Amino acid sequence: MWRSAAAVAVLILGSTAQSPAPGVAPLDWCTTIPLPRADIGSLKSDVDAQTIHAAQTPMCRVLNVRGPKATLHLAVAATEAERAHGLMGVPYVPAGQGMLFAFGPGDARRYFWMKNTIAPLDMVFIKDDGIVSAVAANVPATKPGTADLDIARRDGVGRYVIELGAGDAARLGVVPGARLVVPEVEAR
Repeated sequence: MWRSAAAVAVLILGSTAQSPAPGVAPLDWCTTIPLPRADIGSLKSDVDAQTIHAAQTPMCRVLNVRGPKATLHLAVAATEAERAHGLMGVPYVPAGQGMLFAFGPGDARRYFWMKNTIAPLDMVFIKDDGIVSAVAANVPATKPGTADLDIARRDGVGRYVIELGAGDAARLGVVPGARLVVPEVEAR
């Protein structure tokens, strides 16, 4: 019975967010975290004069989402391929940055799993009206090659899901019932 339920869960996850999409080539679209910013000039270290940040336009769409204590700087995953790739292979997500997963209009249960996601994350489920419906805090990272049945999974209701570095949601006041100002993002 348990194995049957687990198999059904894997099939459901296989057709939703952060699942490896068959025939989709790996993307380099937003694996550069921290996200580069064009609006900040190049910064050099005071210690060794190495470049810390080079002004450049990110390869993906970036959206600023206003939260209770800070504005989040988020890469947008609006297509099925972008949502399937998510933050796979990203070793570290800086404070105040992450990814916004946009789905079609209306609230629905969204299923996520940590396939090849090597940094622990907070998953924030946001309803169409901007209200946080749930926060899955400190979802553990997954080593590449982990069997599908052993990969951490979380779900919640919403139109959008934001992934932040583990612990960032609470630090930024992003808790169930909080309101975020999410500019309209059309899922494609």
